[in-house]
Amino acid sequence: MNYTVPKYAQVIINVWSIGRDPSLWDEPLKFRPERFLTSSLDFKGNNFEFLPFSAGRRICPGFPMAAKTVPLILASLIYFFDWSLPHGNDPKELNMNEKFGVTMQMEHPLVLVPKARK
Repeated sequence: MNYTVPKYAQVIINVWSIGRDPSLWDEPLKFRPERFLTSSLDFKGNNFEFLPFSAGRRICPGFPMAAKTVPLILASLIYFFDWSLPHGNDPKELNMNEKFGVTMQMEHPLVLVPKARK
């Protein structure tokens, strides 16, 4: 793109904006995890449209552990509990606004009530 980058310059990539780029993603601001079911994107850092763990030599050191434990923990929570919102609130009325920081957070934290399955 005809940029001149000086030798030894530190280049910082805005991964947050890549994840919200409408030229890369259909409806980027909607939470649609099913978009990855038929995708060829790999979360291991080689597809630069999708970099949850960074890439290259600076990839997250916890990535191998997270890739194995997060699905196991999530599956256990889904299998052993029924989840609901407090006071019978409707999930469609959740406030999904984000709060910007070092990591993205919900403006109002999600509160769920687990009920053990029998």
